[in-house]
Amino acid sequence: MQLAVNGIAQLYQLPLEQLPIDLIKCPLSPDSRPEVQRARRHRPVLLHGWGPPEYAITQPEVPQPELLAELLRLSGSPALSVHLDLRGPAGEAGEALARVARGAKELRTHLSSLPLRIENVPYYPERPRPRYLSDPDFIEAALDAAGADLLLDLAHARVSADGRSEDLAAYLSSLPLGRVRELHLSGARLEQGRWLDRHMLLQPADLELARWLLQRCPGLEVITLEYMGRSSYRRADGSLSDPEPNGPEVVWEQILLLDALRRGA
Repeated sequence: MQLAVNGIAQLYQLPLEQLPIDLIKCPLSPDSRPEVQRARRHRPVLLHGWGPPEYAITQPEVPQPELLAELLRLSGSPALSVHLDLRGPAGEAGEALARVARGAKELRTHLSSLPLRIENVPYYPERPRPRYLSDPDFIEAALDAAGADLLLDLAHARVSADGRSEDLAAYLSSLPLGRVRELHLSGARLEQGRWLDRHMLLQPADLELARWLLQRCPGLEVITLEYMGRSSYRRADGSLSDPEPNGPEVVWEQILLLDALRRGA
């Protein structure tokens, strides 16, 4: 099992040759070329998209195909992952699945035999993203339609279970865990009784849940630390959360925790 980590600034302040990581995950911004070039000097790059920030698997046309081809050649990525999301009018679930199939077919013309991974997205009841995108049956049907594997984002699943008023363990168990190839791990935060996806530091409960998942995802190939290096976030009322440590030393600590996790320690 490989270990990947976001290519954030704090990572590059560490002695990368000493880190027990196999991949650096990029892109983190639309400016993906220099990002990937920098990361590739140290490790193969795990491509999560390739630059267009709003691209989703349901889009019929692949934006910037020349950039995608360039980064596929440069990165050495073992797979390409994209979001199971919608752009434009949502429509019904059946229509969305047809869009997934069309979008994946078009994207695959640029991937050759490289595996495609589709990531679950968070469900917030107050936002326009339709609830069915977080339905376990829909997620599995989308994987079938795309001929893809599942990238399970644990923070996204936590938010979705909360938004759906479902028990987290029960919700996770209902997902197609046998098709999970990559696991994104980062710290969500509880704010005014609601879970929000914040890409903060992992907490002990996150690690326990990840350990529980590892026993139920027999095809898991990559664990990815998706920490974004933030020390705080802006709440809905405009105030800032309490600051958290965010120096390179905490990135090192998180990497060591996940290295131990994948080794079963």
